[in-house]
This record gives sequence, structure tokens and C-alpha cells, in this order.
Amino acid sequence: MQDMEIPVYIDGRQEGTVRLSHDGPVTVLEADIRDVGRLIRLRLFGDGEGYLGIPEPEEGRLRLVKRVSPMELRRLPSHPRYAAECEMQLPSEGTPEQEPVSAEPAPRHVLWHGGRPYYF
Repeated sequence: MQDMEIPVYIDGRQEGTVRLSHDGPVTVLEADIRDVGRLIRLRLFGDGEGYLGIPEPEEGRLRLVKRVSPMELRRLPSHPRYAAECEMQLPSEGTPEQEPVSAEPAPRHVLWHGGRPYYF
């Protein structure tokens, strides 16, 4: 996999990006997504699919940083096209994207259990 940036689609709209880069033999996946006010289970789609994880709130955005070894990289698509919660048909180039309803992050409830935050 080469260094690239791919779009993240949530509810049919592009809400962020996933940047793929290399740090020696390790591939680093960094997702930066607008806070949509709910839990997101992010998957990577292309010539297959692979689970990335759950982005966590950070400074008003949702972020996920995942370091993947060469062995784990085999579980991800070798030619990723987009990231989303589930497989979808990508919007065509001529279709304008809808504007988000609100730019303000939605209220979030956090439950701390065992030293880890759980968001809903």
C-alpha cells in the first residue's frame, strides 16, 4: 500500500479522511472525522474490506490512529477506495454533497468504566 488519503463517508456524506502513511515497515492509518454525535465503527473498503476501529473524540473531532504491522496489513484491502460504517455506493463526481445540518458537535454522554471512556 502506498501513502494516500481516502475519504470517510458517514450517512452518505463525506465527513473526513483517512491518511495512510509508512513508518518503516509499519503502516499508520490516521482518521480525522467531523463529530457526528454518535459512535462510529469504521471499516475500510476497496478490493475487500477490513475493520479499522472506533474513532474517539479529540478536540471537537473524532480521531483514530492505528499502526498496522505487515502481517496485519494483509487483512485490509490492498487498494482502498473509501472508509465508512458499511459498504455503500460512492456518490458520482457530478453530484453535489449535502451540507451538514449543524457544524456544532452534538452533545455526548461519556461513561468511564475501568479507566476507559465509553461514548453514546
